[in-house]
Order: sequence, then structure tokens, then C-alpha cells
Amino acid sequence: MAIHQYLQDTAFAAKNLFALATEEEHQLSALSEGLQRTEGRLKIHQWDFQTSDLNDDFSDAYVMAAFVRAAKAGQEVERLQREVATLQASVGTHQHAVQAIAGAIFQIAKQGISLVHGGLGSVPAGRKMGSLALRDIVWQARNQSMHYEEGNPKKAVLDLFAILEKEHGPHFSLVAHAGQNRAKQVLDVLGWTNYELYLRDMQSLLP
Repeated sequence: MAIHQYLQDTAFAAKNLFALATEEEHQLSALSEGLQRTEGRLKIHQWDFQTSDLNDDFSDAYVMAAFVRAAKAGQEVERLQREVATLQASVGTHQHAVQAIAGAIFQIAKQGISLVHGGLGSVPAGRKMGSLALRDIVWQARNQSMHYEEGNPKKAVLDLFAILEKEHGPHFSLVAHAGQNRAKQVLDVLGWTNYELYLRDMQSLLP
């Protein structure tokens, strides 16, 4: 099958966006694992600090040793709390980056539909995802991604995401995730894990 000129013209950008998305996800995964490990160590040191026994019935030497342990544990707790805060901020940054990249992919896809077809009326439906057509998912996912900060999604977006929520889970809820970009979640449900899978679907919309 011949590749539509629009897909040829945007291949470089789309390929690089998928490469960036993959890299960001790898970094996000590593950061999330590091955060989990650090939070686990923090709990241990907090417990050690809180349970250091300085009872008057113990000898001066025992009390002094317990005090030293408590002081060291307290310092470690403070250090780990700073580390957790830094990791949480990094995780949040990478999550936003992944969503922005996914949104850019949908922007390229939707722009192609607009340029070739003018609107949704003449666009082939493409494959079905549950009860939804690929065409409609791409169009409304782009709209949600572009306008999520406005907090007032249009009815077509609300209707499509309500179906996604019903058929694919609560992470598509625009109530639970009000004011949040959901592009990455849509990218995942479409199975667009790489450029080749994206291209296959886009060829069905831009024959």
C-alpha cells in the first residue's frame, strides 16, 4: 500500500516523538522504582527513630547509645525525606512530559485527518476499539489533550471518554482526572507503542 504524502512528510517528526516517549517512559520507570525503594528505607528509619527507647530505668550507657541511634536515624529520616521529595518532583515532571509527547502524536494524526478530509464526515472509521472507531478516538483524544487545562471539555470529548471509561477503566474518567491530559492513556489503549503501529492505523484513515 502506498503511504499517503502527509504521512511521508511527517514521518521524521512522528518517529522522533515515539523515540522520545519510549525514553521518557524508561526514565519514569527507573525514577518510580527509585522512589519506591527510598520510601521503603524512609519507613524503616522513621520506625527506628520513633521506637528508640530512652526509658529512665536503663543505664546511662544504654540511654546514651539509644540517643546516638535516634539522632542518626533522625538525620537519615531528614535526608530521605528530601530525597523522596526530589524523586516525587522528578516523577511528576516525567509524567507531564510523557503526556505532552503523546498529545503531540495525536496532534500530528488529527492534523492529517483535517488536511486530507477537512473534517470527520468523510474519514474512514478505521478499526474498532470496543464500540468506538479509531477515527473518533484520535480526533477527540487530540481535542482533550489540547484543551484539558481549560477544564471545560466539549460534549463530543465527554461522550467519547465516558465510553472509554466504561470499556477500558477509570483512568479515562474526566471527572476523577479533571484538568489532566489523558493522551498517554489513549495512546496505550490504541496499542501505539511504536511508530510502525501508529503508521498502520494512520494508513487506514489516510488511504
